[in-house]
Amino acid sequence: MTKKRSSKGLRVGQSRQDPPRQRPRQKRSRILSISIIAVVSLVGIGGWWWYHSAKHASEVAAAKDSNRRSSPEDPRLTFATPFLNVRPEVNYVGDEACAGCHEGHAKTFRAHPMGRSLAPLSAAAPVERYDASAGNPFATANLRYEVERRGERVWHQEKAADGQGQMLWQQQAEVQLALGSGERGRSYLFNQDGFLFMSPMTWFPLKGKWDLSPGYDTINAHFSRPITHSCLFCHSNRAQYDPKTINRYASPTFQGYAIGCERCHGPGELHVQHRRADEKVTGVDYTIVNPRHLEHPLREAVCQQCHLQGEQRVLGRGRDYFEFRPGLPLHLFIRDFVRPADQQEKNKFVGTVEQMYASRCFEKSSGDGKLGCISCHDPHEKPAQDKKVAYYRDRCLSCHSRNGCSLSRPARLEKQPDDSCIACHMPSRGSTIQHTAVTDHGIPRQADSGKASSKASDWPHQGQVPLLAFPTLYSGADLSRLAESDKELSRDLGVALMEMAHAQPLPWIGEMALPLLDEAAKQDENDLASWDARAFALWITGHPEEALTCCQTVLQKEPDRETTLFTAAMLAIRLNRPELTRRFAERGIQVNPTMWTNHQLLADLAAQRRDWQAAKKACQEAIRLQPSNILPHRLLITCYLKTGDRANAQREFDICMILTPAEERGKLQLWFAQQAR
Repeated sequence: MTKKRSSKGLRVGQSRQDPPRQRPRQKRSRILSISIIAVVSLVGIGGWWWYHSAKHASEVAAAKDSNRRSSPEDPRLTFATPFLNVRPEVNYVGDEACAGCHEGHAKTFRAHPMGRSLAPLSAAAPVERYDASAGNPFATANLRYEVERRGERVWHQEKAADGQGQMLWQQQAEVQLALGSGERGRSYLFNQDGFLFMSPMTWFPLKGKWDLSPGYDTINAHFSRPITHSCLFCHSNRAQYDPKTINRYASPTFQGYAIGCERCHGPGELHVQHRRADEKVTGVDYTIVNPRHLEHPLREAVCQQCHLQGEQRVLGRGRDYFEFRPGLPLHLFIRDFVRPADQQEKNKFVGTVEQMYASRCFEKSSGDGKLGCISCHDPHEKPAQDKKVAYYRDRCLSCHSRNGCSLSRPARLEKQPDDSCIACHMPSRGSTIQHTAVTDHGIPRQADSGKASSKASDWPHQGQVPLLAFPTLYSGADLSRLAESDKELSRDLGVALMEMAHAQPLPWIGEMALPLLDEAAKQDENDLASWDARAFALWITGHPEEALTCCQTVLQKEPDRETTLFTAAMLAIRLNRPELTRRFAERGIQVNPTMWTNHQLLADLAAQRRDWQAAKKACQEAIRLQPSNILPHRLLITCYLKTGDRANAQREFDICMILTPAEERGKLQLWFAQQAR
């Protein structure tokens, strides 16, 4: 095994008497373009959102590694359960096979939000409007966005014009898939040569308007946000993906678009065979999972596979997303991590499961009456709007009929004429997602008791483990004991900490994770996700050479692993190894030709060599893929000026001015004036 450094400065197998190896200072290149500095700043440590958003791709690739000798046993084969359809050899049959006998449930479920989680745009229920009163078009940050419907086909467009109204560029994509039921929001996906991306435009029905997609108000990804496997795990029934890449999918991609019957009941092959053979069943039918017959934790796991979304979600060692079967513990496949209780955000768009678990109703209930998702929600049918109040009041009174509301009925009716329980005890609150609201599942006794913690904005706290496994399986006080007592949980926590560190690259988080990842690497040298996480931990703790060695170890086993190739390229830049950077970038382009970032790296390397023609060509390719990104435009200005093409340099400068925030344009103008001398 490749030698490695622990967070205490010792290598595995090195005695405490041996001095740690000294690291020579890295020499910086004398010729370093502004653009390459910007790339490192944007995508190197703190903000490579397109790869951070695809964090689970690396874990999926580990699950598909050809050598799985050290992987834990498959829970589908080893977990003790009477249900027969959890086993991997039992096949899925599709919703139509279920509808033959369960016509009523099938009909109402198709109208349920889960039954409308994903659909071809041509088949999705029309909820959007396309007129000007719906914000079509709308403008933001000097860019104009417009939705154009041409018959049954829809294009989303982003345009930029100069001060005289002359078009500088126009980027558009034909969207093919509607993501979301359309009740709280609907986003849109498009396919580019087998790679799935999200449109920057979303329909927000609560406001009846178009606006930037969630998260785009912070970082505008334009048309380059990849749709990852983890995203489709919760929004589609089943998707066939390439595990080595972030967002490439097989054709046909989907085995059922929206969430279907078998996501909650498990594969239906045995059940259908037995029913078609007219076999009689007495008692519980163990050929199919009915969540009502599961113990409480296993029943909740069925819902939590999609509705539990804490701070980080980590695939188990050797596992894959769609391996999970209802009736099995979720944490044997997927581990979710949340903030400590005093750091929770009450107005998070997701987080309803964590809120429910912290509620008094959940804590005080027990046995068969233990509160859970289906205590209040019928997964087959959503109550009509005019019946919601009575429906949810009945759910409340199933537990509170003896000790009802402390307010008298006249007092309640004065506040709520329809006598709604949830209006007071599950109020809608503002959300971290624009134009949306969330229902408070903490079930506060007073309407104002669910306010966000004042400490939530201070998270994470140095010295405190910032993530806890859900439900809390350890106190977070002694990580060394955790590593000894539960190696899988220890490994999952180490990976989760480093996924968190992509957004907050704090060295102390890396130091906390390194011992856990050292143990994971010793436990299974083919656990590529933990090696990737260890590489990033070494990077942010100041050990780029060893981080690169970790990446190279991974790439020896999985040469086309996209996220590792990009990390390795960034580390090679940090270590001033341009030839190695070039090789990693070119391999990254072969794996995923739709990503602009590797072309930008090649442009930067060519600029370092002062090969302005090669730099120009690479910039133009990056711009073709992502015309709204300022980095290739800015380097292209230099390329044009160096080759005497002032007219095109001026045009690129005009584009950069539009892409630059108003408060920073003075600096850009000064820079351009200096370059153009």
